[in-house]
Amino acid sequence: MTQNKTRSIYNSIVSTHLIILILATLIIGIVYTIRQNGELTSDKDFMLLELLVPLIAVSSFIVSHFIGKNKLNTLDKQAKLQVKLSTFKQIKVIQWVSLFGSVILASVGFLISGQQNLLLYAMMIGVMILYFRPIKARVIEDLNLSSEESDAFAQNDND
Repeated sequence: MTQNKTRSIYNSIVSTHLIILILATLIIGIVYTIRQNGELTSDKDFMLLELLVPLIAVSSFIVSHFIGKNKLNTLDKQAKLQVKLSTFKQIKVIQWVSLFGSVILASVGFLISGQQNLLLYAMMIGVMILYFRPIKARVIEDLNLSSEESDAFAQNDND
């Protein structure tokens, strides 16, 4: 029963990541298509956005990273694997959503201003979301699982 619960939590983590990644890709594609069908002039009044978007993206990711580290530090080392995985899911969703918000901000900035760099920022942040995908080895390392827990967690591959 616990193996199924562990597997379902991990599958929900992977599903959540894929949904966020697909939504980010769709938003970038839709905004690019809308802007491509319109006029391609860029407005110099919005040059400040090229500075603000990366600053907001980096600062929001740093804040979400520290929130995640604090949650991991307060996690009881004797907690069940399911509790640890649920906490890991919460941490990762916070990080992915902070990056997703930056994708939306950069995409809307591109839509409004036509600054090509903003679209590039949105795509780079999308790649960051892809980079921070949930890999079992990274889950084991981030949660600092014991050898028994990591064996139980990794055993899901063999089933």
